[in-house]
Amino acid sequence: MNILNERQPQHNARVFPSTGFKTIPESEIFEEENWPWYTPQSFYPVHIGEILHSQYQVLYKLGYGTTATVWLCQDLRRNKYVCMKAMVCDYSSVQREIEAYEALSTSACNEKQFVRQALDHFVLIQNELSYHFLIHEPLGVNLQYIISMARGRLPISAIRPIIVPMVVALHYIHDAQVIHADLQARNILFSIGDSTVLKDGEEAELKQPSSRKIFGDTVIFETRDLPGPIERWVQKRSQPILCDFGEARTGKDQYTEIIQPPTYRAPEVFLHLPWGKAVDVWNFGCMVWHLIFGEQLFSREDALDEDTADVNQLAQMYALLGPPPPKLLIDSGPRASEFFNENGSAKGAVSSETLDSLLESSLERVKETMTAEESGAFLNFIRKTLTWTAEERASVSDLVNDAWVLSSFSKFRSGT
Repeated sequence: MNILNERQPQHNARVFPSTGFKTIPESEIFEEENWPWYTPQSFYPVHIGEILHSQYQVLYKLGYGTTATVWLCQDLRRNKYVCMKAMVCDYSSVQREIEAYEALSTSACNEKQFVRQALDHFVLIQNELSYHFLIHEPLGVNLQYIISMARGRLPISAIRPIIVPMVVALHYIHDAQVIHADLQARNILFSIGDSTVLKDGEEAELKQPSSRKIFGDTVIFETRDLPGPIERWVQKRSQPILCDFGEARTGKDQYTEIIQPPTYRAPEVFLHLPWGKAVDVWNFGCMVWHLIFGEQLFSREDALDEDTADVNQLAQMYALLGPPPPKLLIDSGPRASEFFNENGSAKGAVSSETLDSLLESSLERVKETMTAEESGAFLNFIRKTLTWTAEERASVSDLVNDAWVLSSFSKFRSGT
């Protein structure tokens, strides 16, 4: 990783007001306190205006998640804006993410333009607890935010520009022996269309300081709203960037943990079999269908509990993909009996829907059209990514030359 060890005198540091902000009552649950496991010690006590690691001045809060708070900072050495991820202490995903970025930084592959990189990594000690920090280039909104702004679904023409960059991104991370394991719309961010929005946010913080909750030595700052309309954040030249490697696995060919959002989970993960890079390909195929049609290919709705949802989902796979190979069920051992009968049929209700009929009805529902050639290429892509076994599934290298992927790229370039 590109660790910046040389420290130079600070310059361009700004003085932020210490008064004039709204104070949130102690009784109100606020920002990261919403996580049931939150404690004041979980997150490093970042303060707006302070300089961390003798280099990064905190300007305002960009957001928070289950494993980090995220801040816009000024890199005082390089005189540029950076994004700082302040990671929680003692959480397994922190080390996974750091290891993933270290692996990505050593890759010989040149296709890194669609994958977020770590510019710096440092550790601060507070009350004998260690907190890791990652520094990135600032990015804008995520794909899920854009979809929500579009009331749940984007047209196919808006999805096409995302397909090839994400295939290239997966090719890059797999070359670095990194498995993402959590591909979804909220983990795809876009490069900022108009970088002056960052300056606007800084000036807004100076004029109207962020609300905050203060109790004892702990201060929780409010996330600052994005300044300006969405069009300033996402423009035609904005590129999708694959982010968030907290669930990534690095350095091995096979793993056994339960991963992935359930609706995007690969069969080998459900069946408790060893899994590898092919889980990302399955995940990608499910995600593409979801992005295009606004509905999950394998739904988990109406199930009374998680076990029933799993059984129903495997039955949907059976309906759309056909029966699983007998060897797959044998290799899975007793686990297979939770989903399949002795003759290999699914225990859950199997619909009469096929991929062909589902595509036709889905296109009709969203009022989109595909030519016979386009629908054939799309179904071929889906069948390449969604196979019962990892051995039959396409690799990311195969998808780079897939007809539907290439068609998406050419149509995007031509503006159709």
